[in-house]
Amino acid sequence: MAYDLWNLTPRAIPPRSRLHSLRPMAIGTLCVESLTSYIMRLAEAHTVSVRTLILKEIFSDLSTRPINSHFSGLHSLNGMGACFEQWVDILEKVTSRHDLRALTLLPWQRLLTTGGIVRRRRTWCPRCFQEWRHHGMPIYECLAWVLAPVTVCPIHHVLLEQHCPHCRRPMLVLSAHAHPGYCAHCNRWLGDDSTAPNASTAQQVMEEELWIANQVGEFLALGASASDNGSPCCLLSNLQRMLIELAKGNQMLFGRAATISNTTLNGWLKGKWLPALPLVIQICQNLKLPLNRLILEEISSADPEWSVLANRCSLAVCRGKRVFLPQYPITRVDGPGSISHEKRECAKAEIKACLEANLALDEPLSLLKLFQKLGYRSSSSGRSWFPDLCAATKAKRERQVETYRQELLRALTEEPPPTIAQVALRLGVSVAQLYLRRACRQLCKALAARSPDRVRFRRREIEEALRRAFEEPPIPLVVLALRLGKDANRLRFVFPDICKRLRIRYLAHRSLEQQQARLAYDDAVRHAIGKIADVGEYPSLHRIFSLILKRNPSLTSLHLTNLAIKRLRMKLKQPAEAASWSECNPPSQIGASLTGRYELQA
Repeated sequence: MAYDLWNLTPRAIPPRSRLHSLRPMAIGTLCVESLTSYIMRLAEAHTVSVRTLILKEIFSDLSTRPINSHFSGLHSLNGMGACFEQWVDILEKVTSRHDLRALTLLPWQRLLTTGGIVRRRRTWCPRCFQEWRHHGMPIYECLAWVLAPVTVCPIHHVLLEQHCPHCRRPMLVLSAHAHPGYCAHCNRWLGDDSTAPNASTAQQVMEEELWIANQVGEFLALGASASDNGSPCCLLSNLQRMLIELAKGNQMLFGRAATISNTTLNGWLKGKWLPALPLVIQICQNLKLPLNRLILEEISSADPEWSVLANRCSLAVCRGKRVFLPQYPITRVDGPGSISHEKRECAKAEIKACLEANLALDEPLSLLKLFQKLGYRSSSSGRSWFPDLCAATKAKRERQVETYRQELLRALTEEPPPTIAQVALRLGVSVAQLYLRRACRQLCKALAARSPDRVRFRRREIEEALRRAFEEPPIPLVVLALRLGKDANRLRFVFPDICKRLRIRYLAHRSLEQQQARLAYDDAVRHAIGKIADVGEYPSLHRIFSLILKRNPSLTSLHLTNLAIKRLRMKLKQPAEAASWSECNPPSQIGASLTGRYELQA
C-alpha cells in the first residue's frame, strides 16, 4: 500500500537559541563590528532597550552580579578584560553564535594587554553611516572606532566624530537606550555624506593616522582566526633580534629609536608583564613596521622588510652613550669622522627654509622648540649659521609677548575682568598650547586671581535682572531663567527671597487670569443657552460651543466650556442629563482632577 512508503520518522530539529542568532557584521575585515554595537543591534532586533537586554538576559546568568552596573564602565566590553569574558560566553550561549569573541580584543588576551587603548566615548565615521543607509545595509559601529590610536576612517579618509552634530554632546560607548547610527541623547541621525577630507590636512593628518588606522584594522581582522588557531606571538623574538642586530645589544639606544622606555622594554623581554597594545602600535609607527608582521611573523635577517628597517633606523653607537637617527645629519656621528660636506650643506638649506617659514608665521615657534622639532638637541648650529634669521625670530616673539602683556594689563582693569580664555580669543592664540600662560605667567596668575570679582559682578547682574522682572508682566521663573542663561533651580538656591516673591506674584497673576477666563466662559455659556432656548432646541455641549466660537473666537477651550455648563447647572440646581455629551465621553484622569479643582475654586 501507499501508506507503507511514508517515512514516519520524526525529523531532527536543530537546537533553538533563546535570542535571535544575529549575524555579526564584517568579521575578518578592517570594519569588523564591535561587541557593544552587536548588543545594540541585538536589543533593536527584539524591540527592547539595551538596559532591558542586559538586565534580563545577561545579569540573570552572571555568577556574581557587579556592584557598579553603570554604563560608563561597559566600554571595556570591547577590550580583553577577564571580567567581561563571561558576558561574551553568555551572549554566545543565548544567540547560539560561536564568533562573538572576534568582536573584541579577547583573541589576543594571552599575547597582549590593552593598556587603556579602549575609548570611553563613542566615535564614528558619518560617511560610513550614510553610505550603509543609502545601500540599505545594517547600521553598526566598527571595533577599530573604539580604539584610541585610530582617529580617521580608513575607508573614507575623514576624521572620526566624537560629538553629535545636532546637540554637540558626547556619548558613552554603550548606554541604556542607544541605537547604532543615532544619538543617545537627542535620537537624531549621525550620518552625513558632506564631510570631505580637507586638502590642507590630508598631507599632515592622513599620512600617519591613516597608516595607523589601516594597520590596526588589518590586525583586528585576524581576530577570528586568532581565536580559532591560537596564533603564536613573535613580538618578543622580533624585538630581541632588532635589539641585538640593529642596536648592537644596547637596550637604551633601541628604546630611544622605538620611543619606548628602557624599563618597559626590559619588563617585556624578561617576561615580567605582557606587552601593551598601544605601545606596540607606537613602535610600529616609529619603525614603520606592519603590526601583523611584528606580532605574528618571524622577521628574519634575510627578509626585505628587515633590510628596509635597518636602513630606516640605522642605529649607531656613539661611545656607548647616545644614539641619533639618520634624519638629523648634523648631530649624527658616522664613526670616528664627521659627516660629509654634502650632508652638511643639505642640512643648512633645510634649517634655513624652516627658519624663514617659521618667521613668516603670525605666532612663530621658539628657536629651541623649532630645532627640537627638526630633531636637533639645541639651536647652537642654527644660531651660528643664520644669526640674522634667529635674531629676527627672537625679536618678533618679544614684540608678540609685549602685545600679550598690554592686553593682559588692559584686561586687569576691566569690570568684570575677562577670563584668560577670553583674552586668548581676542589675541587669536591657543590656550590649549598654554603659550599665553608661559609668555606672561605673572599677569595670567593675577588675572586668574580676579575670578571672585567676576563671579560677584555676574551675580550682581543676575540679581538686578531679577529685580527688573517685577516691573514687567509676570512670567514663570523657568522662562526668566532661560532668558538669563541660567538654571532655574540654581537661581532658587542663590536668590531664594527674590525667586519666592516672583513665584507668588506669578501665581496671583495666573489665578486672576483663570478667574477672568471663568467669568468670560460663564457669560458666554449663559448667552448661548439663552439663544438656543429661544429657538426651542436642547442646549447640548456642541451647540453651546459652536455659538461661543461664533460670538468670541478667542474662547476655544471645550473643556472650560463644559465646566462653565456644570457651574451654571449647579447654580440653577438642575441635575445633569444622563444622555449629555459629557457623560457619554467621560474625561480622563487628568481632566477629572482639573474639573474638581475648578469646581472647588468656584
